[in-house]
Amino acid sequence: MSTAPVIEQLSRETGISTAAALFDKIPPHPVDPVLSPLFRRGGLPRGELVTVTGELSLSCGLATIAAATREQKWCAGIGLGEPSVSSIADLGVDLDHFVNLATPGEDWLRVASILIESFDIILVDPGFAPSASERARLLAKIRERRMSLISLRPLSGSTEQIEITDTRWSGAEHGHGRLQSCLVRARSQTGTHRFLLPGPSGTPASVPAGTLEVVADGGASKAPTTDLGTDPATGTDDDPRWSTIRQLRQVISHVG
Repeated sequence: MSTAPVIEQLSRETGISTAAALFDKIPPHPVDPVLSPLFRRGGLPRGELVTVTGELSLSCGLATIAAATREQKWCAGIGLGEPSVSSIADLGVDLDHFVNLATPGEDWLRVASILIESFDIILVDPGFAPSASERARLLAKIRERRMSLISLRPLSGSTEQIEITDTRWSGAEHGHGRLQSCLVRARSQTGTHRFLLPGPSGTPASVPAGTLEVVADGGASKAPTTDLGTDPATGTDDDPRWSTIRQLRQVISHVG
């Protein structure tokens, strides 16, 4: 039996012009309010493939699924390695509803195809790009189950793409203290957005007013640096490390 007449009839129905339109009325999975502006419908779309790429893509992906796990949605990670359990929890993920599978890269597609049947969200770092036919079958399963699949690498067929373009860590000054937060700039179909990931409490946070724009040479991300040209704050003059640095300066000046 030909499906052409059915498709033609549906296309004439008010408000139904494409397959994607059928999912517009399905509420997306909730995400942290700070991350909500990244998505066209304010949350993680169901029945669709989403890509999150760039530096800190794993942290961003985990932060994206956190709110859903707290609403008792089952989420699985494939090919993510062995991230720190405490770090996952710090990002707001309910560990009682998150399963991480140490899956070899060559098996990610087979495992994902199985988990789609029973999980609400899958976060995957694919070990290879699927063929056109494999991708078509995968997308069909995602739509059928109305679940969400997040890829940490570019994959054709994704309806929303989030790319982290710049990061800037803060908290360690002149080699002292500890990292406290990371200022992130990300680009999606809704525009360019800034947020802290992690914020001071570990979860995503809004950028405080007056925070400088993330700027890096040539657009590349920068890690925190230690300025060896200036001694640390008062009270560290007797630090043996700076005594060594001063000696090296003297040697260099004599060589020069």
